[in-house]
Amino acid sequence: MEEIALDRDDITALSSDVRVMILKALDSRPMTVSELADRLGLAKSTVHQHLAVLASADLVAHASARKWRDYTLTKKAARLLHPGRDHRITIILGTSLVAMTAGLLCVTSYLRGFAVQGGSVVREPLLLYAGEALLGVTFVLWYLAVRRRRRTAPIPE
Repeated sequence: MEEIALDRDDITALSSDVRVMILKALDSRPMTVSELADRLGLAKSTVHQHLAVLASADLVAHASARKWRDYTLTKKAARLLHPGRDHRITIILGTSLVAMTAGLLCVTSYLRGFAVQGGSVVREPLLLYAGEALLGVTFVLWYLAVRRRRRTAPIPE
């Protein structure tokens, strides 16, 4: 996880409860000044002033692709709100690697079989079922990792 260096502007921006509420509101989706004012029960001018402080600290960015400006969180603000989110992907991928390895070992053990007295080979179907289940878990974990990665992708600035 990358460290986040906070300077005086960042600490000033985060010292207001209203600005922290704005950051939390923008965490769900991009919003305009009017939407934020309605959601927080504040005047538009007040919200605009707080957004200016947050923008100067590089915690929010705005895109004016249409008539209104949509404010979004910057990558820095997203890391401040969710400091442990990067570790989740690492844990998911590590767990999927263990499940895949165990699944492949079970399937290969089934395919090789076990030699018994008399020279015949016995295959235990339980190993095949366990291997298939573990490989299925691997694919589900990969899917979750991809979904989480898309959700935490950096916002273009």
